[in-house]
Amino acid sequence: MIVTELTDIFDRYRSDKDIFHDLMPHKMQEILLVATLYDAFILERDGLLSEQIFGEYYKLNLSSAPRITSAYSRDDALRKLSAHDYDMVILMVGIDVRTPLEIAAEIRREFPALPNLLLFNNSAALPLCPPHDAPEMAPIDRVFVWNGYSKIFLAMTKYVEDLLNVDNDLEVGLVQVILLIEDGVRFYSRYLPILYVEIMRQTQRLITEENLDEMNKLLRMRARPKVLLATSHEQAVELYGKYRDNLLAVITDVQFPCRGSSDPEAGLRFVGMLKEENPDLPVLVQSTDDRNAPRAHALGASFIHKTSENLASELRHFLTERLGFGSFVFRDRDGVSIGRVQDLDELEMRIGDLPDETLLFHASRNHFSAWLMAHGEVLFARILRQARIEDFPTAKEMRAFILSIFGKVRNLKVQGRVVHFNEYVFSQASCIARLADGSLGGKGRGTAFISHLVENIDFASHVEDIDVRMPRTAIIGIDAFEAFLEAYPRTHELYRDEDHERIRREFLQTPLPEFLTWKLRRFLQLVDRPLAVRSSGLFEDMLLQPFAGIYDTFLIPNSSPDFEVRYRQLEDAIRLVYASLFSLKSRAYFDVIHYKLEEERMAIVLQEVVGQVHGRYCYPHISGTAQSHNYYPVHGLEPEDGIANLALGLGTYVVDGEQCHRFSPRHPKVDLIAPEAQAGSSQRHFYALDLERTDPPLVEGEQVCYARLDIAEAERHGGLHLLASVHDLENHQLVPGISGRGPRILNFANILKYDAVPLARTIEMLLEVGEQALGNPVEIEFAVDLGATPGARPVFYLLQLKPLIHRHEDVSLDPGEFDRQTCALYTDAAMGNGRDDTLHDVIFADPDTFDNTRTLEMAHEVELLNRDLKAQGRQAIFIGFGRWGTRDRFLGVPVQFHQITQARVLVEAGLPHFQVDSSLGSHFFHNVTSMDIGYFTVQVRAPGQFIDWDWLRAQPTVRSTGHFHHVRTERPLTLLMDGRKGLALIRKPE
Repeated sequence: MIVTELTDIFDRYRSDKDIFHDLMPHKMQEILLVATLYDAFILERDGLLSEQIFGEYYKLNLSSAPRITSAYSRDDALRKLSAHDYDMVILMVGIDVRTPLEIAAEIRREFPALPNLLLFNNSAALPLCPPHDAPEMAPIDRVFVWNGYSKIFLAMTKYVEDLLNVDNDLEVGLVQVILLIEDGVRFYSRYLPILYVEIMRQTQRLITEENLDEMNKLLRMRARPKVLLATSHEQAVELYGKYRDNLLAVITDVQFPCRGSSDPEAGLRFVGMLKEENPDLPVLVQSTDDRNAPRAHALGASFIHKTSENLASELRHFLTERLGFGSFVFRDRDGVSIGRVQDLDELEMRIGDLPDETLLFHASRNHFSAWLMAHGEVLFARILRQARIEDFPTAKEMRAFILSIFGKVRNLKVQGRVVHFNEYVFSQASCIARLADGSLGGKGRGTAFISHLVENIDFASHVEDIDVRMPRTAIIGIDAFEAFLEAYPRTHELYRDEDHERIRREFLQTPLPEFLTWKLRRFLQLVDRPLAVRSSGLFEDMLLQPFAGIYDTFLIPNSSPDFEVRYRQLEDAIRLVYASLFSLKSRAYFDVIHYKLEEERMAIVLQEVVGQVHGRYCYPHISGTAQSHNYYPVHGLEPEDGIANLALGLGTYVVDGEQCHRFSPRHPKVDLIAPEAQAGSSQRHFYALDLERTDPPLVEGEQVCYARLDIAEAERHGGLHLLASVHDLENHQLVPGISGRGPRILNFANILKYDAVPLARTIEMLLEVGEQALGNPVEIEFAVDLGATPGARPVFYLLQLKPLIHRHEDVSLDPGEFDRQTCALYTDAAMGNGRDDTLHDVIFADPDTFDNTRTLEMAHEVELLNRDLKAQGRQAIFIGFGRWGTRDRFLGVPVQFHQITQARVLVEAGLPHFQVDSSLGSHFFHNVTSMDIGYFTVQVRAPGQFIDWDWLRAQPTVRSTGHFHHVRTERPLTLLMDGRKGLALIRKPE
């Protein structure tokens, strides 16, 4: 039932915009988006279609925005196409390419004239796309890639518009054409959004500045240049021949297909031909090879590097050099202007003090509703239009009515949505405030989706006695980051400078953009709780490369009595999050996944910290993560039962991989660890925010404001009565509650086994909703506030929702079909899929010398060995004891991701005297699994699991350190991973 409710609220969200689309019906454009629920929501919410695509059009009532109808399956798509006319279809691709192509083929057979566009989630998935001339690609008219950049939707829509309208517009309006020649999907998906945004910006700026009359404004906006795309020499020649008399500019790559094969000189030859026929035609050559710059200049063309970090500004400069909407005017009874406003907020403020005669003058002529309609405020306009002036005895009553409608409509419009920051709205309505434009980034997109779910699903009808909420949130879009980099004096060196400490120092001295700072000040005046300043890069939480934990997050106390101190903390935290994009671990991650650092952009999520204040400390009663798929099911549990991790205090304890309590949300009464063993693995300390650190030096690191407290401190605060059990040493049992004497064990028994709080059911429900919406296994992060007093209604705060990577390949293992003697390792607790026959190298910790008090030394040794492998371009199997990537150095080797970039497999082994649960739920674990790095657990007491240590020691040694050995086999090892069964083995060379 909740899945149906999920679909209904999304469709209701979409239908909220249908009032606007019902205007000018003969000019509407209809688009069918075939995607999962989550992708459909993100394209709408993060894209802000009504604002970013046609927002300025609304102001002049130029045209209607396209109506996007979502289809969530093949049958749904075909049914909707049969019942209604559409102008184009967009098929969203995550990991599965085959299904969208099959749907496209059926659409093409049934509706042959309907354009089909394929939109990949990110560049990492492009290799999954068949060649353009493959038979299965015949129904696809163009392939695009999103990469989290919301303006790609604008580009796709305008691309189809221009193809359909260019001939008519040339004949009627003498419009001009920009020809883009580029065959790389990744590159034209980057160029086209920039081109369209800059063309519209330039056109809007000019018509504002030039004092044109209304007819000329209409003509100028409609006559904006059209952009045509060619992906081969033949297409470029054809388009040039057809539109040469209307060419405004040509932007071309150097290398693209000519006569069926890639020609490295095609672009320059084409430029030579253009310049010979039309020497004054502006031409921009773009290439990844700087050696083409002088050749382009010699031909009279401009040049930019395709992967330049300043691509947008350089392209903007090119267009600005070559390419040479309104206010509401208040009038008195005689029509004389007495003032003007630019937007809805200004209109609301002015209505409060307008002279009665002016108010009646405009209301009697429906001026307010007409202006609001042109600005896209259709619901508001229709309500006002229905009200007649004679319905109100006095102007005062009319004024009160209009102002009351402002508040009601605003709250209705923004509930659960991302809206531009407004003090009144932020303090009164349940919405997310946008402090800067641009994409919301990965976490921001997930946060927006969470807000929509929390505010629109009636969770109380599914789970009683607990509230589901999201903390008050604001998001700074990526436009602020781009403006910040423009102000940074060494932008051109930034992407090559590996001195991260210098970058951090210099970022702290670089001003944030003015359009952000005044909003930040107003925002901070409304917030009196501690704040979490979270990164939200474009690539974070994506399907294939989620970038979890790569960038910094700062929790600031926001407790100083001096507002300027509080404000400086917030600014510094934002700057340091920006700087974390350029850290060594970030650069290493980009290097491993073959992405370019300059393609990333950083948004910021600001959230109030969940928790109660206890004296100088603030922390939640429970923090945790949960995954809808459990890669290590035990005790008869199924992978689909999921796994959750709980801890007391701030969530960093969980995501950093420290010891916490685990359970299955579907079977919370099942002990994953035997009760007698829980005493040895229970949480002993927790993290809280220290509110007395009113002016902390944030440059010292993410945890500079944290306090590491003993569990006994939480008991003194009165927060353990539902979380802990007492270890009864005499009777060898755990007794829920803290009334008895004995060690406190955090196993949350009163909550999980005796349902004091319906936490497990809430987690299970949210995982189900998330998985259905994303069409993929998911992970959530959450915090729970049990209230300040016993009996208070608990609140479950949903903080993050992101996809888990869950890929299957055709590898099947049967433990009964292999010879143990031929294997160097076998485990039935593995994550990973596929086969690899290229590995020769193994780096393993010496079991005879392992000492968990010296793991910091081990981390340094691993980094050195990893550096050797990287220099040689080799990957290896890394075997260590305890947890890889833990922040608690006594639980394993506390490496960061950039120290193990050459790992093909990570093995967490146990010793008779040292056994630790695996790192499930940590950011480190999330990145490892998303990179297709095999992740194995081999415990001493687990039946069947083993490592052949004697064989490993007998292999030729490349290098030994104090605690690790690097060995290399002459012939390759065979790595086999069966992700369906969780089985893996490493076979010795034959």
